[in-house]
Amino acid sequence: MIVNLNPKRGWMLLYGAAFAASFCPLMVQLLFASVAIGVVGMAHGASDLAVVPPEKRVGFLCGYVSIMTVCLLGWQHFPTSALPGFLVASAIHFTLEEPTQSGWLTRVALGIGLVTIPAVFYRSDTADLLSYAGFSPAALGLTMNLLQGTGALCAGGLICLMLITKQYRRFTGVMALLFFPPLVGFSVGFLILHAFPQTDERCTALGCRNYYDYLRVTWPILVGALLFTFGVVFFLLPSAQNSVRNLFTLLTALALPHLLVTPLFERKRIF
Repeated sequence: MIVNLNPKRGWMLLYGAAFAASFCPLMVQLLFASVAIGVVGMAHGASDLAVVPPEKRVGFLCGYVSIMTVCLLGWQHFPTSALPGFLVASAIHFTLEEPTQSGWLTRVALGIGLVTIPAVFYRSDTADLLSYAGFSPAALGLTMNLLQGTGALCAGGLICLMLITKQYRRFTGVMALLFFPPLVGFSVGFLILHAFPQTDERCTALGCRNYYDYLRVTWPILVGALLFTFGVVFFLLPSAQNSVRNLFTLLTALALPHLLVTPLFERKRIF
């Protein structure tokens, strides 16, 4: 059984930081998203190597590094294609990683909703973020209509379901997606609806009693991810690029191998 460490204090810290960041300039929201997604949220992916059989790890690492390299090059040379591809891949990943007992309708609503719900009440802010990240201006209007409409449907369905089934923690995740500014809302929603549950499942699969045990198993990968992040920021990303595109570039390079490569190599899921 997983032992939670000061859960009330942790939730208060998360909600308090998110609330404060919501009233801050974009750069502070970017910093919040970088820490929440790139450090706290990516912890569930830090155990990717541990769930791969030893005899497959060389091929796994080669595939992982190859996808990371492709992501970095893709964002530099094809940003208008890189962002849509990343969003679609993320929605598919969120859908497939949701437990099967939730049912396909809930899985699809959560997977798509994580990507689309932040646009429901923040159309202008979301459009600005997509534009900064290199999204095609010609397709921006139609894309925003699609995001808003789909997000509203997903939000309405998920809110009703979670209230009826008394899933109050997940309800707060959907509300965060809906009412916090896009970067902050996605960060909190991602943690509550995907990253934390997936970390719990990985802890169980690896026989870890608590998160300290989990960090002892995964710390080399976490340190490697942090070093990779700093290296990309200081040596590879052109200084002329804006911070929003830098954030999306890093998130894609860290997340896409977890989305695409790990499922091909990991042991049969036992959870």
